[in-house]
Amino acid sequence: MDISTTTRRWVTAAAASALLAGLAGVTAPAAPAVSPAAPAFTPKLTSYKCPPKTLPAGVQCARLTVPLDWQTPTDGRTTTIDVRVMRSKEGRGGFTFNPGGPGGSGIDSFPGVYSLLPDEIVSRFDFVGWDPRGVGGSGLKLKGCSLPTFLPPDIGPVEWQAFWQDAFEKAGAANAACVAANPDAAPYLGTWQVIRDLDALRAALGYSQWNYWGMSYGTRIGNVYARTFPNRLRATILDGSLPADESIYRLGTSFPVNLQVTTELYPALAAPDAARKIRIIENHLNSAVLPLPDGTKYTRWDWAEQYRTLLRSQNDYGGTRVYVDSLYTGITGKTPGERGKALKFVASISEQLRKAAKANEAIYPVLALVNCSDLHDRPTVEQLVTASQMVEGNYGVTLPVFMGNAAVCAGLDPAGLSPAVPTGPSTVALKNPPVFVLTTGDVATPWVWGRGLANTFARSSTITYDSTQHVAYLSTPSACLNDPVTEYLLTLTMPPRVLGCPFVPGGPTPVR
Repeated sequence: MDISTTTRRWVTAAAASALLAGLAGVTAPAAPAVSPAAPAFTPKLTSYKCPPKTLPAGVQCARLTVPLDWQTPTDGRTTTIDVRVMRSKEGRGGFTFNPGGPGGSGIDSFPGVYSLLPDEIVSRFDFVGWDPRGVGGSGLKLKGCSLPTFLPPDIGPVEWQAFWQDAFEKAGAANAACVAANPDAAPYLGTWQVIRDLDALRAALGYSQWNYWGMSYGTRIGNVYARTFPNRLRATILDGSLPADESIYRLGTSFPVNLQVTTELYPALAAPDAARKIRIIENHLNSAVLPLPDGTKYTRWDWAEQYRTLLRSQNDYGGTRVYVDSLYTGITGKTPGERGKALKFVASISEQLRKAAKANEAIYPVLALVNCSDLHDRPTVEQLVTASQMVEGNYGVTLPVFMGNAAVCAGLDPAGLSPAVPTGPSTVALKNPPVFVLTTGDVATPWVWGRGLANTFARSSTITYDSTQHVAYLSTPSACLNDPVTEYLLTLTMPPRVLGCPFVPGGPTPVR
C-alpha cells in the first residue's frame, strides 16, 4: 500500500520511550516515606497457535502486549501487536519490514515478501512480520469510520473552490464521527506510538538491533525510528521514500507533478506508441463519458486512477499496453464491432481494478488518523484551490484531485491525537548509514522525496532505478539494484554513494 490518493475515493486515499521507572522514594526526617514509583512497563510476548495453512511452513505466531499509550505506559491500559517470526538457521539477529500504507498489513504480506528474500538472508536472520496498531490482527480496530466518495463533474470544467469546500466539509464530518466512535483507539494510532511498539518487539525477541526494510509509509517508520533510537539499527533500507520535513500540505500538493512524470516515463520505457494514444484518450474523456458493454460508465476519473494504478508495478506493463490500446480502439475504432470488442476488454479490467480499490478501502481511516497524528499542519481550502488551478494549468484537469491527502485531516484537532513525529531536515549520523532505493518515475512516492530524505542521513547511499515501480528491491529483475542491497544487508558493505540502474523488463524473480 502507499500514501497516494485515488480519484474514486478522493482521500485514499520526541519524547523518550516513556518507560519511566523513577527513583525509589527517600525518607526525610520527621516525614512519612514516599512510596516507590510504579515499575516500568515490560512488554510481553505470548505465543499462540497459528491459523491453519499459515505460510511459510514453520512460521511462529505471537502477540506482543504493549501500552495503549506510550506517553502513560503504566496506567494499566494495553493493546496487542500481532507478530510472525520465521527463525533462521544461523540466528544472527532480526530482519523486519513494514509494507506501507499507513494501514498495510505486515502479516498479510509476510509470505510474499519472505518468498522473494535470498537464501543467504533468511539463513542468517530471523524474519519478523507484524501488524501496526489498528491494522489486521493487532489491537485498536476502528469501527464506524468511513470517508465520503466525492468527485468533480464527469466532463467539462471543474470549479475547484466548490470541489474542495465540499470535500473539506464531508471529510470533517466523517473524521468527527470516526473519532467520536473510537475514543479508546483513534488517539493512539500515530507513528510516534508505532516505533515504540517496534522497539518493544525488538527487546522482547532479544535482538540488540534491527535490520529494517521500510517500504513507502514504512520509510517514515524507519526515518522516525532512526531519529529516536539511532543505536538500534544495524542495517536500514528505505525503499520508495516519503520526504524529509513532511507536512500534510506537501504530501498533497507535490504529488500531481510526479504523476505527470510517471505518465511520460512509462511510454518511454515500455510502449513508445502509447504517448499519442494517451493524449487522445484524455482529450476524449474530458468531453464525453464512455459507455461500457457491461452497462457501467467510464469517465476521466476512472482513467486517471486505473492507469496510474497499473503503473505501480512494472510487471503490469504488458497489461497496461493492452489496456491503453483497447481503450484507444474503443474510442477511435472504425466499426461498432471493433469498438465493442475493445471496450469489452476495458470493462473487464476496469471491474477488476474497481474491486481491488474497494477491497483497499478498509485502510483509509487508519491512513487518515496516522497521517494526521504524525503531521500537525492543516492546509486550507484556499491553499488547495490555488494549487489546483496551477496544477490544472500545467498538467490537465484530472491531476488536482490527487491532492486529496492535503484534505484528509479536515476537522481533526492535533491536540486529540498522538504526538507529531520528528521528520525534519536535521542530519542523522547512524553508525551504519542507510541505503535508499528510489525509482525515477515512482507512481506513489516521487523520486525527489527520497532524494531529499537521503540528504538528511550522513554518508547514505542512493540507488535509483529507471522505472515507475513503487518499492523496487526484489520487485524487479535488476541485478544492478538487487545485488548491492543484498550485499549491504549481509556484510554492511555500502553501495556507491549515488548509483543509477537502467530499466530491466519483468517482475520479481523468486529465489527459492
